[in-house]
Amino acid sequence: MYLCLKTISSVIIFNLVWLRSAWAAGFGTELDSLTEVILLFAGIVGAIAAIALAGFTRKNKPAAAYQSKKIPGVKNISKKISPGDPGLDIVSQINTLSGSKKDRKETVERISNFLNEKIEKEVSSVKQNLTEQYGKIIEEKELAATEALEKYKKTFAEKQQTEGVIHSLAEGLMVVNNKGEVMLMNPAAEKLLGVSQKEKMGQPLLDGAKDEQLFSFVKGGADQEDKEIELTSKEDTKKILRSSSAVIEDENGNTVGMVSVLSDITKQKELDQLKSDFVAKVSHELRNPIGVIKQSLSVILSKAAGEVSQQQERFLSNAQRSLDRLSLLIDNLLDLSKLEAKKTDLKTEILSIENIITEVCENMNIWAKNKGIKLKKSVPPNLPKIPIDANKIIQVINNIVGNALKFTLKNGTITIEARLLKETKSMEVSIADNGPGIPSKDLAKIFDKFQQASGKKSPEIKGTGLGLAIAKEIITLHKGKIWAENADGQGAKFIFTLPLTR
Repeated sequence: MYLCLKTISSVIIFNLVWLRSAWAAGFGTELDSLTEVILLFAGIVGAIAAIALAGFTRKNKPAAAYQSKKIPGVKNISKKISPGDPGLDIVSQINTLSGSKKDRKETVERISNFLNEKIEKEVSSVKQNLTEQYGKIIEEKELAATEALEKYKKTFAEKQQTEGVIHSLAEGLMVVNNKGEVMLMNPAAEKLLGVSQKEKMGQPLLDGAKDEQLFSFVKGGADQEDKEIELTSKEDTKKILRSSSAVIEDENGNTVGMVSVLSDITKQKELDQLKSDFVAKVSHELRNPIGVIKQSLSVILSKAAGEVSQQQERFLSNAQRSLDRLSLLIDNLLDLSKLEAKKTDLKTEILSIENIITEVCENMNIWAKNKGIKLKKSVPPNLPKIPIDANKIIQVINNIVGNALKFTLKNGTITIEARLLKETKSMEVSIADNGPGIPSKDLAKIFDKFQQASGKKSPEIKGTGLGLAIAKEIITLHKGKIWAENADGQGAKFIFTLPLTR
C-alpha cells in the first residue's frame, strides 16, 4: 500500500512540475484543458491502484490482521497533515479500513477527491501568479511595441520629407562614403554628371566613366571645400561645375563620408572669361597712348618745349597725377588678367620671410611717418626659409600694408608678424592695424575685384579695388590661403599662409 501511494504521489508531482514548466514556457490559455486531462488521469490511476491494493490485501491477509496493523508510512503522512484537515480523517479511516468493498470504494473516492482538491488549489494559485506576471509582461511589451511603432512612423515621415526635399533641389546633391563609393545622388546631380544613381550606387563615381563624362581637371586642392570641375565631352563641349563639399563624421570624430553640392556655373564662367578678355585687351590698348601722354606732359612740365605759366603748370601737374593713377589701374588690370588666366610664371627661390618683411617696412616707413603711424614687425629668429617669388610676395604685403595705412588714423599702429605652423607645415604672415576695421557684411567679398570696404573713410583714401584681388591670386598661385578677420571698430587683420615646400 505504501509503495502504491508513493507511486501515485510521484506521478501527480511529476504532472504538477510539468504543468508549471509548461505554463512558464508561455502555453497560455491552452493549459486549461491540459490541466483537466492530468487531474482526471491522476484520479483514475489513484482509484485503480487503491482498489487493486485492497483486493490484494483481502485475498492474502485476514481482516483482523489488517485492522491490527498500521499501514507503513501512514504515520509520516499524518505528521504532514495539520489538525482539522480533511486528510487527517482519511488517514484514520485508512488505519481502520475494513474489508467491505463499499468502504474501500468510498475511501478511494475520498482520497481521490482530497488529492484533486489539493492539486486544483495549488494549480489555481500557480496559475493566478503566472497570469499576473504574464499580464504585466504583455502590458510592457505592448507599451514598448506602441512606442516603437510611433518612433517608426515619425522616422518614416521624416525620411519621406527629407527625400522629397533632396529630390526637389535644383542643385545637385551627392553623398559618398569613406571609400569614395556613391551612397546618394539626387536627380539634379544625375543630370549634371550624366550618370544614373542605379548604375553608380555602391561604386566609385569615376568607374566606367564614358568619354562625355570625362573629368578634365579639378580646380582647388584636396583640402579646399570649394572646387571647380570641368567635364569635357568628345564634341569638345565643356560643362563647369562648382562643388561645395563637407566631411561627414560619426560620433567618435571618424570620417565616414562626404556630401557635395554641385552647381552648374558654365555660363557664369563664360561671361567672366569674356569680361576678363575685354578688360585685358582694352587695358593693353590704353597702355601705349597713356605712356605717350605721360612723356609729353613731362616734357612740357620740364619747360623743354617752352615756358608755361604758373596756372598752366598747376593744371598739367593735376593731369600728370591722374595719368599716374590711370596707369597704375591699367597695370593692375593686366596683372590680374594674367594671374586669372594662369599666364604668370612664379620665379621661386628659397628665401627668408624675415628679409621680405624687413624690405617692405623700409619701403613703407616714410609714408607711415608722414601720417604719424607706427610700423613695426614681430618675427621670431631662426624661421626656416621657404620657396617663394620674392617680388610677388612683396607686392602682396605692400598692397595690404598700403590699405592699412590708408584706413589707420594718426598715432595708430600697424604690426607685421610671421610665425611657423608646424601642424600644417606652413608659414603664417599677418598684418594687423587698429583702424576702423572691416564691416562683417564686407568680409566675404573684400577679395573680389573692384570691391572696397564700406564705412568711414578719410579724404585721402583712394584706390582701384584690385589690390586685394591681386594678393589673393598671388597667394593661391603659391598654393597658400588668405583671409581677413576683424572686430568692427577695433581694426582689421589680414592673414595668409605659405607652404614650407612646393
